[in-house]
Amino acid sequence: MLTGLLTAGAFAAFLSTASGLTIAVAGVLAQDLTGRRFGARRLAGVAAFRVGAALAVVLPGALALTSMDVGIARVVGLAFAVAASTFCPLLVLGIWWHGLTAPGAIAGLVVGGVGSGFAVAWTLFTSATTGWTAVLLGQPAAWSVPAAFLTMVLVSRATRARAPVDARRFMVRLHTPEALPLDRG
Repeated sequence: MLTGLLTAGAFAAFLSTASGLTIAVAGVLAQDLTGRRFGARRLAGVAAFRVGAALAVVLPGALALTSMDVGIARVVGLAFAVAASTFCPLLVLGIWWHGLTAPGAIAGLVVGGVGSGFAVAWTLFTSATTGWTAVLLGQPAAWSVPAAFLTMVLVSRATRARAPVDARRFMVRLHTPEALPLDRG
């Protein structure tokens, strides 16, 4: 009886977490992807959310079924590698470097996302790789995060004229304690 109760509680926790993530991802997809205009047609609120929910469930489900021999811990690690390859350089440079430009940010996101995404796909769908290639593709954040940082810095320096004019002043306001009065003039 106690084991059954414990199992039911664990299953309920799993379902609540999975449904919360599905709703969050479906909302983002409905707003940014399925709710956009495609030609003369545009999906409305609930219809866009339903299509987003279907995409949020069907695509990961299909991927999970095609790569059955990969453990969940491995998949989570690879997902974090993709997230680290895109979000980490963008957040760190966006918060701490006033020279980041929009083209630099986009280029770094593309380099980090495509590089780590390719490595993850290669790791999940092939097993023929050995040696250093297997190590680098199996742990893509080790090289894709520095590549994304470097790309953001180099492209931002090349497009320095497109940097926001008030970026330096914004950085000072962002990093100064609120209690410290700043000259607003």
